[in-house]
Amino acid sequence: MKFTRFLLYVPFIVTLSNQSQADYPQGCDDPEYLDYISQRFAYLESRNRRLLNDTWQDYQLSLSNNSNPYQVLNNVSRHIKYSAQFEPIDTVELKIESAFEYANKMSTEQQIAGDVYDGFSSENHYVDIARAWMAYREGNLELAFNALQDSIKDIDSALLSAFGPDFDLVRQLYNDGHVEPVVAYIKKTVSFWTGKRPDALRGAWLRMINAGCKIQFDTIDTIKAEQLGISTINVQKALGLD
Repeated sequence: MKFTRFLLYVPFIVTLSNQSQADYPQGCDDPEYLDYISQRFAYLESRNRRLLNDTWQDYQLSLSNNSNPYQVLNNVSRHIKYSAQFEPIDTVELKIESAFEYANKMSTEQQIAGDVYDGFSSENHYVDIARAWMAYREGNLELAFNALQDSIKDIDSALLSAFGPDFDLVRQLYNDGHVEPVVAYIKKTVSFWTGKRPDALRGAWLRMINAGCKIQFDTIDTIKAEQLGISTINVQKALGLD
């Protein structure tokens, strides 16, 4: 239920530049890089645990202040994606149910306006990401991978188009060795997340995956790819879009 409203392997040639060799001499297996990425993983988990509490407080505050109904729905939906990472599955399911109950209580005019604005794409994205997390935590890989891909299906959100979709679960999946659904997700984002910055990030991630590097899936990865000495590629051409 949603709010109303392929893997493609591309061969890459990985080379090292003289400048990058000075940053991490052993490339992706360099102890300094591995220590760095371990610290980043720890930081990102602690950040998400903090956001679990912060987003819940935002949701509660928006309720108590009788905020715009779209803001309330967005707050609870955003919270749910963090809840799904850490809280008991039953708790997450209740929160998802409460989000849909709140959406159903919105007036017809409010629902129509929200659907016209962006089809509740951001909210549906967060909920599908949460469902993917829950399935993954319960060991249902097929359901998790399908929910992950569904989370970026028919995206029509100004927010997601500008800043990109969620990559927390992608980080976890890749770190656990599930490469194919991660590559499929990255490539699927080209349908709505466009521009020089998204292209640069997609390029960095695909290059790092091909080289077998650990990845944090953050904006700094474009820099890290160069520091690791991984050559650049034409992402549009690699995706068959050039």
